[in-house]
Formats: sequence, structure tokens, C-alpha cells
Amino acid sequence: MSDASAPLRAARLFEFYVHRVWPLHRLWAGRRLSRRCRRCALSERAAPLDAEGLCAPCRAPSGPTAPPPDDTPRLNEIISAHAGRGTGPHDALVLFSGGKDSVYMIRRLRDEHPRLRLLAFTHDNTFMSPVARDNIDRLVRRLDLDHVTLRPTRAFMKKLFRYGLTHLNENGGYGTVDFSDGELLLDTARGLAAEKGIPLILCGYSRLQVEGGLGLRGFESPAERERSDRTHVAGLPLKDIFGPEDPHPWWRGSRWPADRVARLLFPLAAWNLDESAVRDQVAAWGLLSPRQNSPVVTNHQLIPLLGVVDVHQRGYSGFEIEFCRMIREGKAPYAHWRRVFEFLEHTSRTGLFLKPAVIETLRALDLSAAEVGINFHP
Repeated sequence: MSDASAPLRAARLFEFYVHRVWPLHRLWAGRRLSRRCRRCALSERAAPLDAEGLCAPCRAPSGPTAPPPDDTPRLNEIISAHAGRGTGPHDALVLFSGGKDSVYMIRRLRDEHPRLRLLAFTHDNTFMSPVARDNIDRLVRRLDLDHVTLRPTRAFMKKLFRYGLTHLNENGGYGTVDFSDGELLLDTARGLAAEKGIPLILCGYSRLQVEGGLGLRGFESPAERERSDRTHVAGLPLKDIFGPEDPHPWWRGSRWPADRVARLLFPLAAWNLDESAVRDQVAAWGLLSPRQNSPVVTNHQLIPLLGVVDVHQRGYSGFEIEFCRMIREGKAPYAHWRRVFEFLEHTSRTGLFLKPAVIETLRALDLSAAEVGINFHP
């Protein structure tokens, strides 16, 4: 079995079990599980439940709310104004992970803005999913995309991820390791756009990811943020993680002229779609089948480890916060994600399917299970 196949095999088995077997298995395993909010599936370990089985966010008063603003016209205006404006052969650097969101974004941009000259950009964090990599290779050819991949050294990524795993913040692995990975992606894109004179960066984060993860409102990162220098990632000082001998791919906006600092836009935040609409559309276009677009198999290979570490240290996965909010807002299916997080809790304790992949990933990071608080009990 190759190094890449163990995490992928675990992800495939996990996904199959969640859909086909877990609904029956949980009939006798469920008594060992934490209770979950009956409306959004959030674990009681994340937020205590009341007598009616509701978490605090679901108990909050829900009076009349104004519909979210339609930012699509403004997004289209900005994109149209930049078509043909790049100082080189490209107007927009579009982030391409091989997952359903980035595939949807690229296809829709090509359809609605045919004059926009795109350069697709993939950041290989050295733990990429082979499914995502295959999706990228196939769709670059099919969509005839200009495409570039940048890959830091494994030593650099190992130092970042290892430090994050051993210095978790209040959001667990999601808030340190996964967030740091995303910030490195954005910083690398910022640097690449500045070097190539590309005026736009287009990232496929959803509105919830932009608001909850980045703490932004709307679909554009403020200009002052884009002109700043990074000193911390996920609340961790970079000087505590890296030394002067290490590469420095982190963004230093103050070192670039203002006209070389790209605008960072989040089209999916403007479009504000639910995940089923995106999944169904990429399948209808014939770009990604359901087997190719599940985030369980297209996300990077540290995700199982992050989920297991969170369950052992906190009792629930840090990813639950985002997905349960999506459920509350009607943008993700309750039954599916409840099964996913229940089975993650179960298999994190027992090691079923995930243990070999988790141990392999820990070995790649030069960590032991004990160092991150994992103790499987079959």
C-alpha cells in the first residue's frame, strides 16, 4: 500500500460506513455517544443542550431577519472592470483545490466572464488528497486552463503542522492546523499575484467561512489587510514556529507598491449557495461525480488526524461549528452531517478504519499518538 493510499482508503471506508452501515451500527453504539442538538446536530460537548435537546445557538431568539444582501451584481462589476487589466497575460489568480467549490467557481467564472483571463493556482501542502490531485489534472485539460502549482518543502509544512497540532487554540485542529494551511495558501497566492502583476485573487470560500473563519463581512478582504505584513497565523507568532533559516512565504504587503497588491475576492460568499446546489451543479456539468466531489475524499490528508485529535482532547471536532451553523441556516443537510460527526466520534475512540491513516500521518509529522492526546480503545 502506497503512502497516499492509506488515508484515501480510510476516507472511502469512512464515507461508505457513514451512509450504509452507521444508521444500523448506531442502534447499539449510540448509548456511548455524546448527545446532539436535535436541530443542528451540534455536540453537547461544544454547547450544553436544554431539556428539549436544543443547543444555545438554536435556542436564541429568531425574530424576523432581513434577507442577506445580494452581492452578485457588485461582484460582477468588479470582475468585469478587471477583465483585460492584468499587466501580464492574466487578470485573475483563481485558487484551485480540486474540490467541488473551486471547480464550481472556475466553471461559473468562465461562463459568466469569458473575457477574464484566468490563471488557476494550486497550493500543494505535501499532504494533498490523490482524488483532488486527479480532479485537478483532469479538469485542467478539460477546461483548457492555464495552471500553476506551488509546493513548499515537506520539512516546512511539517514544522507548521506539527506546531499547530501541539498548540491547539479554542477551535481545535480546525482553528490551528487547517486555518494555518488556508492562510499559507492565501499568502502564497498574494505573493504570486504581486510577482505576476495579476490584479485579482479569487478564492472559493463560502460566506460562512469568510465570516466565521476570516472574520470578514461581505465578499472582499479589506485593502488595509491586503497591504499588511503577516506576523501571526491562527494566533500563533510566526517567530515561535520558524527560524531565520526557514523560507518565508508569508505575505509582506507593505513591501509591495499599492498597484501590485491584488484585490482578494470570495465569489462563493457573494453567490451564497448551499452545498447541495454546488454539488449538484458540478455533477450536472459532468465535471465531478459524487465520488469525486465529497469533501471527505478531496480534502487534505491531515483531516482525519485533526478530527481524531479534537475528539480525544475536546470531545468533538472543531469542524462541527462551521457545519452546524450551515445546518441552522439551511445550507447543509442535518441527517448527513449528524451521521458524519457521530461516526467520527465513535471511530476516534475505537480507531475503526481511521487508526492506520492517523498513525501514518503522525509518523510523517514525527509525532506520537501520546504527544497529541490520542488513546484508542477498541
